[in-house]
Amino acid sequence: MQFKKHKPSKAYEHLIAYFWTITSSEGDDATALYRFVPDAYVDWVFHSGKLWQCDFPNVEINAKTSRFHVFGQIKKYINLTLPSNGLDVFGVKFYPWVASKIWNIDMHYLTDSCLDLSDLEAPRIKALQDQIYSAQDTTTKIAHVERYLSAFVTYSDHKSLKHIFSSLTIDVNHLKTLNVGIGMRRLEQRFKNEIGISPKLFLRTCRINAAIEKMKVKSNQSLTQLALEHHYYDQSHFIKDFIQFTGCNPSQFLKSINPNGDILNLRVG
Repeated sequence: MQFKKHKPSKAYEHLIAYFWTITSSEGDDATALYRFVPDAYVDWVFHSGKLWQCDFPNVEINAKTSRFHVFGQIKKYINLTLPSNGLDVFGVKFYPWVASKIWNIDMHYLTDSCLDLSDLEAPRIKALQDQIYSAQDTTTKIAHVERYLSAFVTYSDHKSLKHIFSSLTIDVNHLKTLNVGIGMRRLEQRFKNEIGISPKLFLRTCRINAAIEKMKVKSNQSLTQLALEHHYYDQSHFIKDFIQFTGCNPSQFLKSINPNGDILNLRVG
């Protein structure tokens, strides 16, 4: 299994965090189970080869995986069953504050969902899917996506939630006391419509990801120190939150981290 990141062109850096690819070939391990942990971004996913199986835990209706789909915000981990060979996935990782503008949709409709891209009813999306499917290399796929998004090159995030993010901290314990220039009810409504989840859950997602990144580079740091550094009450609070988002405790997570990248955070089977 091979995971790679690809930078967008400079003109699209305000829309796209990065492009990514995952491939498998003969000689890889047998069908394996990986886990995707919430990261607060939004992903387009294009399959040119075999499909993965996507299972949302504790959701009444598990989303069916289509060849071209989109992940909105997810509230906890997703298990992905990957084929042993023939996997060829191309993805686009969008910043969370731009997706609602691109699709002109309230993002809470996509929360905890793996939706077929065609269901978004976005203009020219079918043509884009055909172009990605027939493209022979990643560079061409990136060019197709950027061309599709050309109308948004001049998009200004001046009034977007991005600027509210900068005034928030990952200390969710004091969210209601922060002065962000708008009322809490209005802030919660904007998050629901533009991001898909509440500001508190969004900040919790950012906080757990910040802790995970720190664990990757400093795996010997004590959990108590890590918890306090990331504004948890104590170690037990951190572990409880960690298990809710990842499905395993920090020790299990460190043993299972996928060394090839961060889209599929860890292998669990």
